[in-house]
Amino acid sequence: MSTMLVAEDLSAVGGISLSSALPVLTAMQYDVAALPTSLLSTHTSGYGTPAVVDLSTWLPQVFQHWTRAQLHFDQALIGYVGSVTLCQQLATYLEQQSLSLLVVDPVLGDLGQLYQGFDQNYVEVMRQLIHQADVILPNTTEAALLTGIPYQATPELQHLLPALQQQLKAGAHAVITDVQRADQIGCAWLDEAGNVQFCGEQRLPGHYNGTGDTLAAVIAGLLGRGNALAPTLELANQWLNMAVAETIDQNRTDERQGVALGRLLQAILAFN
Repeated sequence: MSTMLVAEDLSAVGGISLSSALPVLTAMQYDVAALPTSLLSTHTSGYGTPAVVDLSTWLPQVFQHWTRAQLHFDQALIGYVGSVTLCQQLATYLEQQSLSLLVVDPVLGDLGQLYQGFDQNYVEVMRQLIHQADVILPNTTEAALLTGIPYQATPELQHLLPALQQQLKAGAHAVITDVQRADQIGCAWLDEAGNVQFCGEQRLPGHYNGTGDTLAAVIAGLLGRGNALAPTLELANQWLNMAVAETIDQNRTDERQGVALGRLLQAILAFN
């Protein structure tokens, strides 16, 4: 089994971030090392202000222990980090690992705005972190922030994607994950010839927390098993659409909870 380091926040209630990534990657037969970058009583959408534990003093101790224990990881998925200090600590540790794959979901904001608590210094340190990545998975807001291009809900991908690629090392890929075309929503990226490619699924009604976290985990898991980028993105979008459809079918009374994962996990196990 390959070992996948997953670093992102852990919310006790809400079913997103680590709570969604762990079952997805475990079903994909990874030995998962879960590294919470912060602890929250709930996620930040709809529950009011959560109780948060800052782990900036704990993470260096974790990295020191792992180094003494001679732990090494094959791949890594980085999601929400939360502070300049944590980003720097994480980047330093990752430089010491011989990773075959580093996927970064550069969580910065949405709907054209930075998330509360982030500033331009955080954007800059995220630019430094993604330079280590093999694949980055920003939404359109994050792509604009990382490139300095003004945000557009429907961006000019032929300009935005090359600008993103310039932020990355040679051979890395930038994938924008919330691109809308007609009645579809999906991913856009550049192929080897520099042409914009898109794959998506029918946009389903409603807003669902944690879809980006789930999508990132599926993409990292498929890529880590050696699948090529284009078929990975196609399958990941199909599975995420399946998860959202299952969530709708459940007629949940609390819309704050993340997407249902039952059918998605069944699809992963059948794919294995």
